[in-house]
Amino acid sequence: MIVGLVAWIARALVVFFLIRMVLRLFSSGSRRPAPRPASPTEGSERTGGTLVRDPQCGTYVSKTRSFQVGRGAGAQYFCSLDCRDKHAATHARP
Repeated sequence: MIVGLVAWIARALVVFFLIRMVLRLFSSGSRRPAPRPASPTEGSERTGGTLVRDPQCGTYVSKTRSFQVGRGAGAQYFCSLDCRDKHAATHARP
């Protein structure tokens, strides 16, 4: 009696897992997409520090690793010396 019950439960579990695997196989394309991370904004605080946006190329870079031009509220931060120089050349006064 008990052996028959254990065998029946084992078969039911095998059938359950087979059905579950088949359903996962066919429903893998209809999963909800992973949530998109929020886009960083000017001055947002992150694990790596505050992010600032390069005015030349638009890249976000850690404030501590950026190249700063100016001080205070008018300061500009660049991702590279190349972007800093291009921005300076583009916005040079004649």
